[in-house]
Amino acid sequence: MAKTCRTLDGDKLYTICHNAYGHLKGSVEAVLEANPGLAAEPEPYRSGLLIVLPDLALASDEQAVQLWS
Repeated sequence: MAKTCRTLDGDKLYTICHNAYGHLKGSVEAVLEANPGLAAEPEPYRSGLLIVLPDLALASDEQAVQLWS
């Protein structure tokens, strides 16, 4: 279930996403998609801006591929 975040003066999207999801893999993009017009808001954000934090699919355990030995 999606959550809503109310910003404090000086909040930044990357920090909000990292605190909410614990990572930035696709979270910033998902939040921007769920909040039309958010990209037009100047950062750092003003106090009281409501941001919807959508549910994200769990990140799969991807393994790094080594191209050269």
